[in-house]
Amino acid sequence: MDSRHGQPPHYKIYVKMMKTVPLDVKSTDTIDQIKSQISALEGIDSSQQALFFAGNQLEKDNRLADYNIMANSCVDLYVTDGMQISVSIPSVGKTIKLNLTKSQSVADVKAVIEQKGGIPLDEQILMYGCQKLEDNKLLSQCGLSNGHTLHVLVCPTDKLRISVDVDGERTINLDVKSWYTVADVKLMIDTLEGLPASTQILVHTQPGGANTVLKDIETLQNQRIKDNDIVTLYLKVNFFIKTYEGRTLMMSMWTCDMAEEVMKVIEEKLEVNTGVYYLHYRGRVLSLGDTLRKHKIGNNSTVDVRLRNSYVAQ
Repeated sequence: MDSRHGQPPHYKIYVKMMKTVPLDVKSTDTIDQIKSQISALEGIDSSQQALFFAGNQLEKDNRLADYNIMANSCVDLYVTDGMQISVSIPSVGKTIKLNLTKSQSVADVKAVIEQKGGIPLDEQILMYGCQKLEDNKLLSQCGLSNGHTLHVLVCPTDKLRISVDVDGERTINLDVKSWYTVADVKLMIDTLEGLPASTQILVHTQPGGANTVLKDIETLQNQRIKDNDIVTLYLKVNFFIKTYEGRTLMMSMWTCDMAEEVMKVIEEKLEVNTGVYYLHYRGRVLSLGDTLRKHKIGNNSTVDVRLRNSYVAQ
């Protein structure tokens, strides 16, 4: 070790190919750095080089010192069918580099793209030279070689997985098709959860924050439902309204309905004046913007109507 500079001294090793090539190296050089030197001197791409010493293949991130390769050592080089290609994915604005071999199939490449690019294997169409590459073809049969570029067309399948928030109590995951109708999804929920389809309303929150009630006759695709989207399931509940006069009114509403909407129904059916009463359930006052779901008002619950002059803040 040269103690004056803190760097190891240079020495020579010999790489045996068809000819022997001397390289000026340091013990701390990595195998990748050695391959880069060979590439610069001999024009052999790094991805096509396999280096061996004492019967061991040299790994790219390891150093010469890790293999005890000393001055005047001989390293064997074998040229493989390896190559590096670029993969362009226009739909996501991404280009990735892949180290492959010509003996790999198109299906193998798709698997690597799924791993590195996040594009599901069954959603990929690989194009090269304006031709679609078939999964069973080898890269050598497609005319691909080092430095070439593949293009990936993303073609989503009609398979979707959606999550259903069941009235804020639990979440269920459903595997569906984009051409399923909302009625089909409700039937699946009915089968899985025992919740009659007629008591369900499904709501989808759009990216902008607007809520859309999904129509039974529409397909998921038409309702802009995408893979991994979340829809909220609200239920129809039958409950009772008990007035301060002792009268009882049967109500049938959705759990997403607000107290304000409940009060409008009460005013229409019982001709109660607006502003003289409030709603009370299990020790809590229902504010106008509160939903039935928030207060867990379910089937056979009883909500009290109380006069404001008897109101005590809760």
